[in-house]
Amino acid sequence: MDEQLAIQKLLRSHLLAAQSKNPKFSLRSYSRKVGIHHGALSAIMNGKRNVSKDLAEKITRKLLIDPQSRNEILNLFPEKRKYRTVEEMEQDEAAPKYLEIEASTFKLMAEWEHFAVLSLIKTDDFINDYGWIASRLGISKYRSQEVVERLLDLGFLEIRKGELVRVQAKIRSSDDTVSLSVRKSHEENLELAKESLHRDSIQERDFTYITMPVDPSKMAQAKEMIRKFQDELSDVLESGEKKEVYRLAVQFFPLTKLTQQNLSKDNLQ
Repeated sequence: MDEQLAIQKLLRSHLLAAQSKNPKFSLRSYSRKVGIHHGALSAIMNGKRNVSKDLAEKITRKLLIDPQSRNEILNLFPEKRKYRTVEEMEQDEAAPKYLEIEASTFKLMAEWEHFAVLSLIKTDDFINDYGWIASRLGISKYRSQEVVERLLDLGFLEIRKGELVRVQAKIRSSDDTVSLSVRKSHEENLELAKESLHRDSIQERDFTYITMPVDPSKMAQAKEMIRKFQDELSDVLESGEKKEVYRLAVQFFPLTKLTQQNLSKDNLQ
C-alpha cells in the first residue's frame, strides 16, 4: 500500500539523516524522538506492521514535517467516510495553494539559510550573486537560489534596479506559541551551534553557560530580560562595519524534572 511505503521511506530517511550526523544515534534514541516503542518502530520500518492515519499524523508531527509534505502523506490513507459535503470538496480545491503558502512559511521559519540571507544582504560587501551567497554561507549554489526565490515569493525581498533589497523589518516568532516550524528551527540551531563548537576558534565564538536555582514564577520576567538583551546587543553590533553574519542563541531550560504545578504552556515551546 502506498501510504505504508511512504511512512517507511519517511522513517528510514530521517533515521539515516540523523545517523549521518551522529553515527551513535540508535534506534532506541529514534524511537524516543518519534514517540513509538523501538520494537514497534522497527516492525513499521521493515514493513511488518501497518500504521493508522492517526499514528502517521503523530509521526509526521514528531519529525517536524512541513504542512504540504505531511498533507501529501496523509492523503494517501483511505477516507473513513464515503460521502462528503459540497463545502468539504470546495475546501479541498482551495487547499493546495493554501498548503503551498503554509509550507513556504514553514521553511522560512525552520531553515536557517533564510534568515542568514536576510542578514547577509545587510553586510557592507554583499554581492547579488548566487555563487557568492553560496560560498559565504557554505551551501550549494542551487540552495542559495532556492532560498532567495522563496524570500522573494514571500515578500521579504525585492529586486530594485537589479539589486536584492530587504523590505521587511526584524522578524520574531510569537512567544509561547507551540509551532512545528519554531521547534524545528530550535533543533536545527542546536546542530549549527555544535558544528561551530568544533569548527570555529574560541576567538570567533563565545559559548558560556550558568547553572542556578530559580523561582519558576519569574519565567515571564526572565524572557522579557532575554528579549531586551537581544535587542540591545543587536543595536550595538549592527552599528559598526557589517562584515559577517552571526547568530545569537540563548538556551534557558530546566535541568530538574518539572513539578506538576510548574507545568504549563510556557514549557511547550
